[in-house]
Amino acid sequence: MASRGGETGKKNLFVRGAGMAVCLALLLQIFTLDASAQEFSPNVSSLGSLTCQQLWYLEHELLAVGRICLKSARARRAFQRAKPCISSEERILPANVRSYLTEVRKTARAKNCSKQ
Repeated sequence: MASRGGETGKKNLFVRGAGMAVCLALLLQIFTLDASAQEFSPNVSSLGSLTCQQLWYLEHELLAVGRICLKSARARRAFQRAKPCISSEERILPANVRSYLTEVRKTARAKNCSKQ
């Protein structure tokens, strides 16, 4: 039985790692510093394949990378190594990031994800 728990733990770590890789790839596309970043329009159709946990992580990572002050203790713990926040106002984010954040939140609501 102990080995079974280990296998489940490895599977969960793999799934979590794969989900985080998807989130990281999306963030790299959004926060690229070259001129194409201003014209970036993310493919929101891929959001539907993410789990509630991955959507939560993506939403808060967008905020942390954008240096928006995170409100929940869970988010502050998850992104404790992020650069210090500079504002609680999301309007400081570029318009394309705000739009994407809106789509992430809409997807989470459509999936009935809890706010946590």
